[in-house]
Amino acid sequence: MKRFHERDVRRFYDLLQHKSDLGLTQLNVLDGENLIGVGLFDNEDDFVSECSRYNTLGLLQAGVNPRSSHLLDSYGGLQNRIRTLFSDVVSKEDIACVTGVVISEPGQITEAALAYQKDVSVLGDGALFFPMDREIPIENSRPNRTARQIAEWFLGEATLSRIDLTSMVSVPGTSDPEGTWFHPRLQFRKYRPYILDGISESICGERGEFHD
Repeated sequence: MKRFHERDVRRFYDLLQHKSDLGLTQLNVLDGENLIGVGLFDNEDDFVSECSRYNTLGLLQAGVNPRSSHLLDSYGGLQNRIRTLFSDVVSKEDIACVTGVVISEPGQITEAALAYQKDVSVLGDGALFFPMDREIPIENSRPNRTARQIAEWFLGEATLSRIDLTSMVSVPGTSDPEGTWFHPRLQFRKYRPYILDGISESICGERGEFHD
C-alpha cells in the first residue's frame, strides 16, 4: 500500500469547506509531539502539493476550522507553503468561523447530534467529523462563548474542555509515522461526502447566531 493517497487528501479538504473567502487552512507538520513546520493555505491544489512534499517527514495535521486571513499580515511567508517553525502561530482569536466539528468521544453525544451520525465521516482514530451546512460565525469575536454553545449542543455540557475551535486532526491519505508495512498511511474509517442539512440552524438558531 502506498504512503500517499491523493484522493483521500482531496476528500478531506472538501470536508473542511474552507472557501478562500472564509479564511485559511492551517497545515502543521509534527515530529512526534514536536511542531516542526506550519503552512497557511487558500486553495486545494497547494494544500495537496505540500501534503505530498512533506508526506514522510512527519505527521500532517490540518485545522478543522478556517484561520483568519489577517494572519498573512504577520506570516506572509506561510501562504500556500510549509515553513520550518517550532511554535504555533494561531490562537483561538484567529478562528474565522466554524465550518466543522470533530467529536473524539462518539459515545457521549446528545440525541440531537445522534440524528446526524449516520451521515458523517469517521476519521482514522474513530472521531466523528460533522461538517456544517453553513458556516457559523464567531459572535462578537467571542470564541469561548461559541465553543461552549457548540459543546452544549453536541455533548450536553457547555464546557471549553470538550470543544476546541483551534483543533487539528491528522490528514487522511498521508503517511502514518506509526504505520506498518500493510497500513502505512492514515485512512478514513468511513467517508461520507454529505452536507448535514439543518445542523447549523439547529446549533445556533434561525438568525445564524447564538442565543443567550
